[in-house]
Amino acid sequence: MPIDMRRKHVSGRTLAVLLAALLLAGCGAPREARAKTVFAMDTVMNLSAYGKSADAALEAAEREIYRLDAMLARGVEGSAVYACNHGAAPEGELAELLALAEEIGAAADGAFDPYLGGVLDLWGFGSGAGEHRVPTETELSEAPRLLDLGGVAKGYAGQRVCDILREGGATGAVVDLGGDVALFGQKPDGSAWRVAVKDPAGGAYLGVLESEGGRYIATSGVYERFFEQNGVRYHHILDPRTGRPAESGLVSATVICESGVWADALATAVCVMGAEQALQMRAALAETTPFDVILVTADGRVLYTCEGFAPDAGNGYACERVF
Repeated sequence: MPIDMRRKHVSGRTLAVLLAALLLAGCGAPREARAKTVFAMDTVMNLSAYGKSADAALEAAEREIYRLDAMLARGVEGSAVYACNHGAAPEGELAELLALAEEIGAAADGAFDPYLGGVLDLWGFGSGAGEHRVPTETELSEAPRLLDLGGVAKGYAGQRVCDILREGGATGAVVDLGGDVALFGQKPDGSAWRVAVKDPAGGAYLGVLESEGGRYIATSGVYERFFEQNGVRYHHILDPRTGRPAESGLVSATVICESGVWADALATAVCVMGAEQALQMRAALAETTPFDVILVTADGRVLYTCEGFAPDAGNGYACERVF
């Protein structure tokens, strides 16, 4: 089951990632959608598909999610990633996914790193972690480079699930993987998919994104996982270049792209690098891997590049479309 490496060169992709958000994708749609709920990758996933073969396609998609979870779970003995962290060489599908993750890390100037597992464990955010704590600089500098593909796992799963649903005869689908959302095909009535993008401050939503199928949306935010020590708050989005929580001025980043893997990884990378550098990277990748962003800054602004996004007038942010 090789990875289609061409995906990284396709232009932008959307659907909605509203990490813990309000999904509006089904608004106004006919009732023939079939649905399945799956718990995997430490999250609840909701799959909805249209078409006469949707039930069988959803069963196959569920099996694929479990297969990927078993392969990519770093902390589970017997997984392919666990084996790599204990001396085995990556092979086949895993080797291709790792190569793509490394390529994204290079494109993001080191703001994404698939070998951050040892550092995540020190902070208590990794799969092999104990209690949360602030590690010393010596510990950070000596942390082992452990493979951790949590930053691309859901995005890759979204790609594979959409492929399987399509091959199984589904005509359209909304795949919500608990932070990554994938859309493919069409609603039966031909209308656009509508996805509400989460407000990191806990409000209803930032706005609604309208999209055609064939898009993936991933959101990362510093509000998702954190702990406090001595009155200081430490979040889980670590800057690979320092080993410490990113201080980029962003609270959350949503990336819309035609590749699930790129969207997933870039959502983290953008949170690390900040708005200015993220927009520079977007311009640099415009010819090879186009993507859009919706950024929420710590000083209360929403910066977005996508024309299909309609900010909610009452969300309390200063909203601005940027290019």
